[in-house]
Amino acid sequence: MRKSKPKKSILEYYNDESSNATEFRRLARNVRRYKNPSEINSILVTSAAKHEGKSLIAANLAIAIAKREEEKNVLLIDFDLRRPTIYSLFGIERIPGINSLLEGKSELYNVVHNTELANLKIIPSGRAIDSPSQLLKNAKDVLDKCKESFDIIICDSPPVVPADDASMLAPYMEGVLMVVMAGKTDRMIVKRAVEILESVNAKILGIALNNLHKTLPYYYDYGYYRYKYDSELSNGKQDKKQITKSGDANLEEKK
Repeated sequence: MRKSKPKKSILEYYNDESSNATEFRRLARNVRRYKNPSEINSILVTSAAKHEGKSLIAANLAIAIAKREEEKNVLLIDFDLRRPTIYSLFGIERIPGINSLLEGKSELYNVVHNTELANLKIIPSGRAIDSPSQLLKNAKDVLDKCKESFDIIICDSPPVVPADDASMLAPYMEGVLMVVMAGKTDRMIVKRAVEILESVNAKILGIALNNLHKTLPYYYDYGYYRYKYDSELSNGKQDKKQITKSGDANLEEKK
């Protein structure tokens, strides 16, 4: 394991008793046991467009799972090679990172960084890359190696609509969590993102509706999202509208 240069980490501000931590524990429980007797062990976190808070959701989700399941080894990977963020959230060095594994230039143990949580490790992005599509062709082999060493893997990836990275990674993950910014994201953009993921047979676990003013995810399972969307179309409501957060939304699955 590499020794990371000491910097401020998101873990220093993580309060187990806060409302945010409570909601992330609920999110962790829901996505890990999504309508399945066996647990979901690899999750891709993405969004439809930029600036929806997906990286912060991915980081907090990984922390919540690691704290909730102390016996499991959790790995958070920053696959957003275009606009990497995870390294700065945890105060670690960005290089070397996942791109070194994708290029075959490093071994897994050389790019894994420790955190303050003994069972949570990080693989940062490495150097930023404008066009990583060619590198991502090696993603399956890299993820298979990671799955041999870790129990649970959370991956942050670029938004779905602007780039094809997420759709390249999704088939290798057991589930995909979509992050949507409440009151900001156009519904048609979300619809397009879902269509792209469905075209590669991705298993969409649900929508994490991110509060516009603070990182507090409200979770809707995918079936509820589909029902809500289709119902509004059939009732004659406009198709092109922003996603908004309902007042009583919570992280429990809507049946």
